[in-house]
Amino acid sequence: MTPLRIAQLIAAAAARFPPASNPALDAETLFRGISGLSRAELLANGKELPSPGDATRFEAAVQRRERFEPIQYILGVAAFWRDDFVVNSSVLIPRPETEILVAAVVKGLSPVPTPGLLDLGTGSGCIALSLLRDLPGARALAVDLSEAALKVAFENARRLGLAQRIDLRVSRWFDAVEAATRFDAIVSNPPYVARTDEAGLPREVRDFEPHLALFADPSDDLSSFRTIVAGALQRLKPSGLLAVEVGRGQADRVAGLFEAAGLKTVEIMNDLARIPRVVLGRRS
Repeated sequence: MTPLRIAQLIAAAAARFPPASNPALDAETLFRGISGLSRAELLANGKELPSPGDATRFEAAVQRRERFEPIQYILGVAAFWRDDFVVNSSVLIPRPETEILVAAVVKGLSPVPTPGLLDLGTGSGCIALSLLRDLPGARALAVDLSEAALKVAFENARRLGLAQRIDLRVSRWFDAVEAATRFDAIVSNPPYVARTDEAGLPREVRDFEPHLALFADPSDDLSSFRTIVAGALQRLKPSGLLAVEVGRGQADRVAGLFEAAGLKTVEIMNDLARIPRVVLGRRS
């Protein structure tokens, strides 16, 4: 059998992928991630034969993608904000929607020279670490219930040279956060997907991403937000900022929780699909 050239190999892989995804882009992204080639190099070398090692690794990756495993888990990395973050099935894959939260908090804290941050349910650490990158005087405490997730967050902090500016702790919400500590900003992307929506999720999400970080309490889809708002009131400095990511249909209700708790200048921000995605408020 005649060996396939790189471009042929990628095209053959795309034909095997789920049509609901972007098969051609998925196949190209996988090959680039495995080979280390840039897109320009890939186009220039498309008629060349892949190395035996690249061909073997690519076939293994293609088989994983055929089973709907997310490309980010296959390659072990996901782009977010200004950096690439290590990811695995212990953490949610960072998404562009969450960058809206990061941008809003950076803007809100820009007048503060040395802000203190608290990230609840940090996962890969992408929110806290992105904030530290853009706020050079900041320090962060980031907590998560999952020890496996915190290992990923620590690896990202180490790779980005930020390990000295972040404290990572196992904690269920505020349990391991000293009651007397005050923060300039508290941020969170908590579990908010309703269990009733599970069947409608893409297989990449439903079958591979950690349910602990995805799904809200079956009896109350706002339970995480209620806990966050109550704890934040005790731990925010005056004029401190609370910012959370929310699910479809939750923004107005979460904003109501903010207002009922006495938070001021409550704002809802839409994502690029014009879905209300981030709620912000300040302690009076």
